[in-house]
Amino acid sequence: MPRSTARRSVVAAVAGALVTSAMVVPAVASATPASAAPVSAVTQSVRTAATGGGVRWVKWNKAPLTKTPSSRSRTVARPDDGTKLRVLDRGTYRLQVRTPAGKVGWVSKKAVTPVKLKDVSGTRYTKGRVALTKDIGSGSKVVKKVRLGTKVAVLARTTGRDSNRVKVRAPGGRTGWISTSRITKRNVWGQLARCESGGNPRTNTGNGFYGMYQFTGRTWHAVGGKGLPHRHGKGEQTKRAQILQDRAGWGQWPHCTRKLGLR
Repeated sequence: MPRSTARRSVVAAVAGALVTSAMVVPAVASATPASAAPVSAVTQSVRTAATGGGVRWVKWNKAPLTKTPSSRSRTVARPDDGTKLRVLDRGTYRLQVRTPAGKVGWVSKKAVTPVKLKDVSGTRYTKGRVALTKDIGSGSKVVKKVRLGTKVAVLARTTGRDSNRVKVRAPGGRTGWISTSRITKRNVWGQLARCESGGNPRTNTGNGFYGMYQFTGRTWHAVGGKGLPHRHGKGEQTKRAQILQDRAGWGQWPHCTRKLGLR
């Protein structure tokens, strides 16, 4: 073979190798982004599934939802107790949630519960002197104290871990939470009034005893009553009877309270 022909063959072979190499390298480089994108997407979807999802119900009335996970950041909403919240993300101590109105914020895990607050209705009566608290926790701020036998309207209660607390509305419209062990269906004042006077607030025996609970005029005035008992309605008479019982016990009505098993 002539020398010039051999040289051209070598050059052609080298050029072919370079072309082959140039074609292979981009193919390998382009494979990396193609495989990296799906891995990132899978990781992201797993992270979302692990941190979001689920619902909670507010158990601290007007619990603050903050803009960021910091409890010191700006408050964006204050949902009422019983409000259903959709969980979007989870932190160590706080949850990112969305309210029914669309507000998104972070709330303390202590302020919510995975147990739905069940709306119920009905009338109950307090057993002894009872403190109503602002929030569901028994250690929260006391908003009102009511006397034994106070008629309250049940508004809502919890189930599961918080089954021993119930939200009620007391006379005057104040609402708060109390233990279910502190209320009863038994209307002790109604029973006592029926025993003492047949439940008639206008009763005047003619021998110095008046009204549903058979007050004397002196005793009535001692507990803040005006005029005479039978000139007032059931609510006022019961209020004064509660004050008397709170101060002196059931002994003020010896026969009927013994009959009713109250002492």
